[in-house]
Amino acid sequence: MPALDYPSHLVEDWQLRDGTPVRIRPIRAEDFDMHSAFVAGLSNETGYHRLLSPRKPQPDELWRMTHIDYDRELALIATTGADGAEQQMGVVRYVRGDTPETATTAEFAVVIADAWQHRGLAEKLMRKLIDAATQAGVRQLADITLFDNLAMLHLARKLGFKVQRDPGNPNVTRLRLMLEAPVR
Repeated sequence: MPALDYPSHLVEDWQLRDGTPVRIRPIRAEDFDMHSAFVAGLSNETGYHRLLSPRKPQPDELWRMTHIDYDRELALIATTGADGAEQQMGVVRYVRGDTPETATTAEFAVVIADAWQHRGLAEKLMRKLIDAATQAGVRQLADITLFDNLAMLHLARKLGFKVQRDPGNPNVTRLRLMLEAPVR
């Protein structure tokens, strides 16, 4: 059951270099339709890089992506106004492990709509996710990406992730970032 305490302190208004206004905020259950449209609008290449396969998320997966248990996970979306409506531009998320031993490690993901790629949005969202994860007690972010996802590999290196090819699967690169404990 999702936590009731929406982390409104993470809402931030920002803008792209070209002046496009962006609102970064935690995803809400009410974002299901917008998030579904965002995922449906991804190119095959972008979707493949995100899911490491050509499959498309099913409605139950999309429901789960928008109904967040803020105690163990976080999804931040970037939105802008388009034709008088809010349009999703991108999303980053982390999900902690399920056991006490793995609760300080979280898998992460980032995906930016094709029209908004290469404009600094992924870096801004990832930096905000890293800060939020650190404040929430996450000590390590980790995930995998395809070896040829050059944009993700470049971003990961820029953000300080350890980038290592998986010796058991040459198509995969492991990404790992140790986080510092927050100063209290």
